Amino acid sequence: MFPVSMIAGEPVWDSLPAAKIIHYPLEKADYKPYAQAKVCFSPDDLHIRIYCFENNPSEQSLAAAAISLFPEEDGGKRYFWFSANRSGKVACKFIDERNGTEKDLSRRASHRIFSGEDLQGIYWCVDFTLPLAAAEKFCGKSYIEKGHRMKGNFYKISDDPARPHYGSYYPADFTAENPYGSAFFGDLAAEEY
Repeated sequence: MFPVSMIAGEPVWDSLPAAKIIHYPLEKADYKPYAQAKVCFSPDDLHIRIYCFENNPSEQSLAAAAISLFPEEDGGKRYFWFSANRSGKVACKFIDERNGTEKDLSRRASHRIFSGEDLQGIYWCVDFTLPLAAAEKFCGKSYIEKGHRMKGNFYKISDDPARPHYGSYYPADFTAENPYGSAFFGDLAAEEY
């Protein structure tokens, strides 16, 4: 179970647990870029940061997160999807697998893409922030407390023929019809750090 931190103010990213994206089931070569996701709740927002450690990343290189805030109600089949590629194309949406609908949240969620270097190497990174008040419009509630159980997964993927790769935190079958859907989510839990 991956711990999602509950914080009082703005995220201090270096102090949060990291979900290391290490499952690359289709990758036979050595290109399995290291990536990690960090997630937390402030009193008003859901915050997600995904680091992708790649030298000269492809413009098709994509980082993504899927989080079902209240899976006990629907088995995780209603969830928020956040993705961004290196070239700046961003998607923020609410997906309901029960009826096959998607709602665009681009105007409600904010994002920031940047790059840098630390002791682990050169990276590009994306931050997403979704106000819990906006999430409430889709989930019916947004109250998150310590121990609250959720479902989700984190991804690092690229369709670039020069360096294709498909990775996730929880194992996913990338040959399945929907490898990014709720069938491949794992457990997340809200914790105080």
